[in-house]
Amino acid sequence: MQVASWGLFCQTGVFANVEVCRFLLVNPFTSIWRDLTVPERSAFVLLGIGLPAIVATMPRLLRWLAAGQWPETNPITQESVWIASWRTATILLLLPSWLIANDQSEIRQAAWIDAAKTRVHPVTSLALSAAELFVSEPIEACLDESTLTPLDVTWTPPQNGRRPSVIVLAVESLRADTIQLVHQGQEVLPNINRLTQSGVHFTRAYAQSTHSDYADVCIVSSLYPLRTRRHHYYDVRDPWPKTLAFDVFKQAGYDTAIISSQNESWGQMDQFLQSPNLDLFFDSQRSGLATADVTRDPGLARELKLGALTAGRLEDSQTMDRALGWVTERIERDQPFFLSMNFQSSHFPYELPQDAPRPFQPCELAPQVSFLQYPESEVPTVKNAYFNGIHHCDQQIGRLINRLEEINALDDVVLIVLGENGEAFRENGSCGHAREPVEPVVHVATVIHAPSLLKPGVEDYPLEHVDLLPTLLGRFGWLQHPNFQGCDIYAEDRVPEEERLLYFHANSALAQADAVLLAGRWKYHIDYRRGWTALFDLADDPAESSDVSSEYPELAQRLHRQLRTWRQNQLAYYHYPHYYGRYFPPRSPQWAADGL
Repeated sequence: MQVASWGLFCQTGVFANVEVCRFLLVNPFTSIWRDLTVPERSAFVLLGIGLPAIVATMPRLLRWLAAGQWPETNPITQESVWIASWRTATILLLLPSWLIANDQSEIRQAAWIDAAKTRVHPVTSLALSAAELFVSEPIEACLDESTLTPLDVTWTPPQNGRRPSVIVLAVESLRADTIQLVHQGQEVLPNINRLTQSGVHFTRAYAQSTHSDYADVCIVSSLYPLRTRRHHYYDVRDPWPKTLAFDVFKQAGYDTAIISSQNESWGQMDQFLQSPNLDLFFDSQRSGLATADVTRDPGLARELKLGALTAGRLEDSQTMDRALGWVTERIERDQPFFLSMNFQSSHFPYELPQDAPRPFQPCELAPQVSFLQYPESEVPTVKNAYFNGIHHCDQQIGRLINRLEEINALDDVVLIVLGENGEAFRENGSCGHAREPVEPVVHVATVIHAPSLLKPGVEDYPLEHVDLLPTLLGRFGWLQHPNFQGCDIYAEDRVPEEERLLYFHANSALAQADAVLLAGRWKYHIDYRRGWTALFDLADDPAESSDVSSEYPELAQRLHRQLRTWRQNQLAYYHYPHYYGRYFPPRSPQWAADGL
């Protein structure tokens, strides 16, 4: 078994756990042996030479040690040597465990736990996974391999297709209802509203998660965020296949960049986003610039204090300064590019530069206002501070729009403006984000300005952010990449709106929940932490205040099965090397009008 586990480690970078061993026992040995040996023949050749050598020499070594004569003048005995060895081994095992348990940095602690579970030793992986069976939900090897796409299916961009440049502008916490919003007699987002006049406003657009480290990466990967039962912190050694936007567009001859006000090391997103096809990675931690005080953001402040992170957030005008130079240079050279940007002035506590306009008043946050909670009486002030924050982000986007107009490039560049997640203001008692996938936190603003590709107007067809890349490739006339889990919502064979399903997943310090949305109307929640389920009719109850599962029991049961199937498929794919070592990720389960 250890030999097989080491073989798995050579191929995937992780040792076998209990469920992998169970999978090996119930599947044909010849198929599994091919999966283990074909990708890493050289490793198995070395293992085949080394293992017999060890087996042959070990008995002789033990006999030599047993026959050894210890000097009578030396008080050390063979027994004391063995006791000391066991004590040393115990200390070596317990000391790291103690250090992990007492590390208050969630980022570092998660990395240590993941290493212990998957990369320390085969025995350790088996022992920890066996213990986890008693406290975690089981993961069944439930995927139908005939529905999966093999990894050897290749993708190439067309030689003579459309090649417009693309800029994705992700704004922290940008709710859906901020588009065209007028507050205190003034437009909150005048520049984004300008884009909607000649662009497409997606009224039913949704983020995949309620917290940035899960929501953001979906936009440029077209992958759902659910990978493991615990909160997953990304690692460059993660063995699962991924194809980022930077990889696809670089193949088509594009320059690529991330220019972000965010610290992309939050949740170790940077380890997921790193790609050899990324030409520029500019964020707060890599910029070398001074960053804003984040004392009132408890999670980020804690990781900075503990040294897991070394920078807060950049001021968005600095980020835009860097982007304008990069974009202008490439347009002048007639070089197509893909740029992903992130703006953070709209993150609680919505702090702005001293000289930045604050048109919405009053906006000074009281001491009792925190990211996690504040009284109902403070909601108007908190909203004003939030509106000032997104207004400042809008001003920076306006600088980009003006620059593109100056060089006659606005209609030639695809601009995608979206909320990476939303923000709640005590709707149903929820504040901020990173909580359960309720409407204010996942229903986000999304506008695509691409007059040459999309007819301007309003699009009500439900869209989730994993759909953005496939939809973009579809408008370019490119083939879809098999590593994408989203769909082209403009494809002729798209799912009818009444059967359209969107999936959401949150796993943070504040919540652990999944949800599914049918036809943009029926929203079903499973809250694992609080142990409840609920069905909401968003057409009559957009605030999700009344559970109607007792009125529609059959619909609630079907959506429950649908959501559980999606969850089990995701967990199975990322858990079993037999799946992710051979196939691309599974497509999401579809609704069947005549039942599941």
